[in-house]
Amino acid sequence: MKQGMKVFLIVTVLLGLMFSSANAGERAVEFAIFPYLTPDKIIKHHQNLKKFLAKELDHPVSIITARNIKTYIDNVKKGSYQLMFTAPHVGRFAQVRAGYQPVAMTTQYIQGYFVVKKESQIKTLADTKGKTISMAPSFAIIHQIAVQDLKAVGVEMHKDIKHYVTKGHTNAVISLLKGHSDLALSGVSMWKKLEPKYKDQLRILEKSTKIPGFLIMAHADMKPELVDKIRQSLLKFDQSAEGKAYLFKGYKNISDGEMEQLDQYIKNLK
Repeated sequence: MKQGMKVFLIVTVLLGLMFSSANAGERAVEFAIFPYLTPDKIIKHHQNLKKFLAKELDHPVSIITARNIKTYIDNVKKGSYQLMFTAPHVGRFAQVRAGYQPVAMTTQYIQGYFVVKKESQIKTLADTKGKTISMAPSFAIIHQIAVQDLKAVGVEMHKDIKHYVTKGHTNAVISLLKGHSDLALSGVSMWKKLEPKYKDQLRILEKSTKIPGFLIMAHADMKPELVDKIRQSLLKFDQSAEGKAYLFKGYKNISDGEMEQLDQYIKNLK
């Protein structure tokens, strides 16, 4: 067994044991969370939602995740997950590749900020030809947004502008401050939390395109009545005691058009 799969199984079993309320012989609905943070933080963010869904469905729910994004996407390709909380492009990919059913999306949208040093001579994205941008790897949705936004102003990634790869948004901004690049792509939430000693050295060049937020997706084989019950539960989650402090606010319906908008961001996942 490959090392990545071993770690995935270990994480799955541990989280299932720790956070499933399943009675003996009753299998919990596995809620697979996109690994955007460490497992302990993921659980902290979604424990209240897990409890709420278990209560609404009158059925146990367990939280699982994967060691990293690549492992998560590999499992999506195999149709391994019953219910997912996932990045929007991965959700659309799951729908196209494995027939997953859209359930709902967070009311928060996803957007990034292109940032430069205050003294930079770059005035618009079109001025970035011949420059270097710091941002997350190509499988990250915010990376895909940036590629399309740059292309829209005539700047081709890897041809007209170089990519300085970083692990995350904070690293991207720090690498800009250290002189590794000419601009960086930051997530909106990360920018808002950035310490003043760093933010005071920077300015927002432009805001990226805004796209649908995180998606809840159900396996192709999940019965329509269960999918609808989960959807109706999510739509009222923000009004519940458990939902008041939820990091991602609440959920809303997602249209076919919003799903199709994500097609341009799934090419690198195939």
